[in-house]
Amino acid sequence: MASGGSSSPEPDVPASSTLPKPVREDVIVLAHRWFLEGRRIDMQQLARASGIGRATLYRWWGSREVVIGEVVWRIIAEAIGRVEARNSGVSDDPAGRFVRNFGTLADTVRTFEPLTRFVADDPEYGLRVLTSGYSVVQGRMIDWAAARLTDLPDLDPRIEVRDLAYAIVRVGEAFVWSDIITGDPPQSGKATAMVELLVCAASGKR
Repeated sequence: MASGGSSSPEPDVPASSTLPKPVREDVIVLAHRWFLEGRRIDMQQLARASGIGRATLYRWWGSREVVIGEVVWRIIAEAIGRVEARNSGVSDDPAGRFVRNFGTLADTVRTFEPLTRFVADDPEYGLRVLTSGYSVVQGRMIDWAAARLTDLPDLDPRIEVRDLAYAIVRVGEAFVWSDIITGDPPQSGKATAMVELLVCAASGKR
């Protein structure tokens, strides 16, 4: 028992036991969890929950739009991994495999409830995150498509691969999100058919 009125001593806490500062990836992991839960990603709340200042958050990513773009890309990249792994041995034809993977990915993205909910809640903002030329999502989709198109053995050498990848991604966006853009129902099947036409034309096939 402590004597007199003195309080119990505080336990010794070595400096090494303090929690480590979060790295950038930790913040995206948290934002990703919030996104899947349908929780709004507020930069101030995200900074507080991550144990960093809001200024640090903005210094790392620049804007809320970029943070959400990183989250959305994480979702799409995971879907790409699953789709490509599932179809890796289905065909020896790289062009056909790319078209099939693109179509499966379009269906997967368009029917993923947290993502469709995000776009439906604020269509203009949602499309800006997913399809803007300044978006990390569109840029990385183009990178992915260009990397796969580079593997096509019979691609016309006069065609710039990145230009073709850009056209493919934009066509996909137009049909996958057509209900938001034009009011027509989303049509992943048409997106796949148009991508197949582009790939076949670029490969000299009919």
